[in-house]
Amino acid sequence: MTPYDRHQDFIAPARASAGVPRLIGSFVFLIFAVGAFNLALLEWLQGRSDWAQLQVELTDGSTARGVLITLVSFVLPAGALWVSLRLIHKRGLRSLFGPLREAFHDFYKVLRVGLVMLGVFLIIPMPEALRPDFHMSFADWLPLVPLGVLALLIQVSTEELIFRGYLQSQLAARFTHPAVWMVLPSVLFGFLHLSPETYGDNAVIIALWAVGFGIVAADLTARAGNLGPAIALHFVNNVSALLIMAMSGHWDGLALLHVPYGPDDTDIVRTALLIEGPVLLCLWLAARIAIRR
Repeated sequence: MTPYDRHQDFIAPARASAGVPRLIGSFVFLIFAVGAFNLALLEWLQGRSDWAQLQVELTDGSTARGVLITLVSFVLPAGALWVSLRLIHKRGLRSLFGPLREAFHDFYKVLRVGLVMLGVFLIIPMPEALRPDFHMSFADWLPLVPLGVLALLIQVSTEELIFRGYLQSQLAARFTHPAVWMVLPSVLFGFLHLSPETYGDNAVIIALWAVGFGIVAADLTARAGNLGPAIALHFVNNVSALLIMAMSGHWDGLALLHVPYGPDDTDIVRTALLIEGPVLLCLWLAARIAIRR
């Protein structure tokens, strides 16, 4: 038995439509559909009387409203993916998850161990330059948690459906080597996180970190044969970065805590990334143990 035996069942629904031209056509359609849906949302939001203020909130994520709208808007690419799958691949959105019962079980296993490890990491003493402070009171933050959790589940599930559920399964049904189905979606995932205007000299490093995260998520998906572990790992990561502890003035609208630096503090951000790398490695290894059958 090989570590990726369950991956064969996961990619089985993709085999009937595994041609490269169909994949390219479907992905191009997906890009245009997402763009059209987002333009429709933007036009609707621009009709609001408080659009000028809302535009600022959507740009920097400085308020809970701005962050929640951005996260919930991921239902639009999920809808575009559903249309693309039905029209071009003749498969449903549900087929991207793998066996649902196993996906839920593996999601819970990885979520449980991930949250425990996150709690441990949060209580480890940090250097003064990285030490967080309260962004809002616990009383103000607690009512936001249910909405934040739901919005984050929408966001991370959509990204995992696209990159691991869709791209990984379709590529793996056509190409057997992991360098194709594991690395290519992860490189695209990293490219979409490339933001020089926000992160300056650290933009490439952060994009490479996202590539590494994509490879880790792809490995867990292949080992489990479902999306549960990847969604859980992504959820724990984003809960940590958006709901618990965010960078100051940068997508901290839902965060209980914020660290005393922003994305333009190049050296401090780079130091934080050096810490986050081993943390991701530990989460990945713990997740692999959690889903071992």
